[in-house]
Amino acid sequence: MEIIIIGASFAGVSCGLRARQLYPKAKITLIEKNQVLGFIPSGFLLYITGRVSTLEEAVFIKQDVLKKAEIEVRLDESLTNCYPDQHRIETTKGSYTYDRLVLAYGSAQESQILQVDDLSETETLPLVYKDFPSAKRLAEKVPAAKTISIIGAGQAGMEAASAFVQLGKQVELFETMDYPLFKYFDQSFLAPFLVTLKETKHLHLHCNTSVKTITQENGFHLETNTQTQASDLVLTTVNVHPKENPFYQIFESHSDYTLKTDAYLETSQTDVFAVGDLIQIPALALKEQLYMPLINNAIRSGHIAAENLEQKRKPFKGGLRTVGTHLFGWYLASTGLLEAEAFSYPGKIATKSCTLNAHLFDEAVIHCKITFDQETREVLGVQLLSKENCLEKINTAALAIETRRTLEELAQKDYFFQPIYTPAFDVLNHLGLGSDSDES
Repeated sequence: MEIIIIGASFAGVSCGLRARQLYPKAKITLIEKNQVLGFIPSGFLLYITGRVSTLEEAVFIKQDVLKKAEIEVRLDESLTNCYPDQHRIETTKGSYTYDRLVLAYGSAQESQILQVDDLSETETLPLVYKDFPSAKRLAEKVPAAKTISIIGAGQAGMEAASAFVQLGKQVELFETMDYPLFKYFDQSFLAPFLVTLKETKHLHLHCNTSVKTITQENGFHLETNTQTQASDLVLTTVNVHPKENPFYQIFESHSDYTLKTDAYLETSQTDVFAVGDLIQIPALALKEQLYMPLINNAIRSGHIAAENLEQKRKPFKGGLRTVGTHLFGWYLASTGLLEAEAFSYPGKIATKSCTLNAHLFDEAVIHCKITFDQETREVLGVQLLSKENCLEKINTAALAIETRRTLEELAQKDYFFQPIYTPAFDVLNHLGLGSDSDES
C-alpha cells in the first residue's frame, strides 16, 4: 500500500507514525510545504521568551525520527492538484500516484475580512507567526519595536500579548467581542483575571473594537471602528481557518471550507482522508459538529485516520475544546460547555462555582466553575483559574465529561492527598458536592 500524506505538522506526522506501526510494508511519504519540519505554532513565543535558543529548536519532531520509521519526508513542496478518480496528485515538484491519500495541510491565521493597504508592499510583512518563515521575519522585527498591536484576543493573541509585555513592549490588543478568551470562558468567571489585565502596565485592551484596515507609512496605522492607532509592529492572531484551494471543488465541504468527512475521516472521494485543522469534529458536550483547530484534536484525528486506511474500523469520537495556558501570572484552563453556550445545548443546564485554597498551607486559591445538565446532572463543562498551576486538573474534568459522569460521581472521585501540593479535598470533588454559588 502506498500512502501519501499532505502536511507534516501534528496531524500528518501522527498519521504517518501510526500508519507505520499498522502497515509495516507500506510505503509512506510525507509532503510538507515548509522548509522546516514540525515547527510548533507557538514556537515564536518560546523563542522570544527564552524557552528555546533558536527558532529551529521549536519543533515537535526531528527528521531522523521519521527516517528511522522509514517514512520519506519531502520538504518545500506543495500540493497543487488532486485527481481522486486516477488516485493521483500533482505538487510543485512532480506527480505521484497513491493507494491512500491523507490531507493534513492545516490552517491559515490570516484575517478573512481585514484589508491590508498596498498588498505589493506588505506581502512580506510579519503579520502572523504560525509558520516558520513568518515567525523568523517577525523575530527580526521585534527587538526594534516599542509598540506592538495585536488583532485578536483569543488564546494565541493573549499569549503573544503576555510575552511582549514581559519584554517591556507597549501592547495594544484589539478584540471584537466584549472580553478576551470568550470561546473558552464565561465573562463573569474571568473577573479576577480581567482586573489584572486592567492593572497591567504596557497593556491596553480594546474590546468591542474591529480593525478595518492596516496601512504602512512611518510604521503601521490601524483603522478601527472607533479610532486610528499607530504602532511599530502589527500581528494578527485571529481565528485560524482552512485555506480555500482550487481543488476544493473536488471534495464536499462546509461553508467554512472545512472538508466533509464520514465518521472514519474519509472525504467524499474514496481513499482520500482529511484530518486536523481541515475538518469539523463531533463536539462531545453539544452532540454536534464544530471546528476545533486544537493540536490534541489534530494528533488524535491523525491516529484514527491511520487506523482506517486499510478498512474502516474506528470512528473518530471528537473532542471537547480542552485548553490550558498561563497568562499575566494566571493559569487558565477550560473544557466542554460554557454557560454562555446554553442556547446550543438541547436540554437545560445549571452551574456551580466555588473558590478554594490551592494547597492546604497556602493562601493561593483556585476559582472553579462547572456546567452540568440540570436533569441528569451529567458534567458538561469546567473552567479553572488560579495563580497556582492547576492545568492538569482540566484533563480529569475532560475525562469526566467524555465518560458522562454526574456531579455525585465526581464528588466520589479518588484523589491523592499531600499537604504541600494539594488541599484536603480536591476542587473537583468539591464541585460535585455543592458550591459557594449555585445557579440554575
